[in-house]
Amino acid sequence: MRMKRLPHRLLTAVAAGFLLTAAAPAHADPAPPGAPAPQTSGAHGLRAFQQSYGLPPTGRVDTATAQLLRSAPDSELRVFFAAPADLGPEQLAHARTVIGVGKGAELPEEAQVIALMTAMQESKFVNYTSPVDHDSLGVFQQRPSMGWGTPAQITHVPTAAKSFYGLPSPSANPGLLQIDGWESMEPGDVCQAVQRSAHPDRYAQWEDFARDLLEQEGPDADPIP
Repeated sequence: MRMKRLPHRLLTAVAAGFLLTAAAPAHADPAPPGAPAPQTSGAHGLRAFQQSYGLPPTGRVDTATAQLLRSAPDSELRVFFAAPADLGPEQLAHARTVIGVGKGAELPEEAQVIALMTAMQESKFVNYTSPVDHDSLGVFQQRPSMGWGTPAQITHVPTAAKSFYGLPSPSANPGLLQIDGWESMEPGDVCQAVQRSAHPDRYAQWEDFARDLLEQEGPDADPIP
């Protein structure tokens, strides 16, 4: 008797559960042509994303979910995460931390928007604690080998945010505040100036999302000194 072949998405999800080390690449390559389209029927959010891959729709970022968030194409992620309300509780908590660090340093809201754009593109606000590609870690996918700090420092979200903003931190790299004229630059260009990504055009797609996220979560984000 022949056994039925499992759906490709389910096989992908099962494999992710075994292989994940809870990390994202520094700058994931775009999905190859022919990548499967999301099967959401208009559904949004983390639960819908999980369900589309055959995972339990818990609404929380487990290891298999984190792996798939890392590898899914941008076109698919924009469908599932069309608005800040589509993020899960851990993701929103990390977003509030990024905002809180900016508020604690009395940085303008535009700086906070740029930080949120960057974290959304790099990690979808998942705090990756083990690398998959090179040694990128944390919500900003910063690399210890490139002078951003130790793994423990990079995966401490307030410290990682301070490094991105260019506030006093363990980082040896220039942050946002060290980018000359950042206030007059396009937000996506500022993200790239700090991150030095191999895919510089991918940050801009999250600008509207980041502005909405700041409006939604900013009032509840306590300043972090």
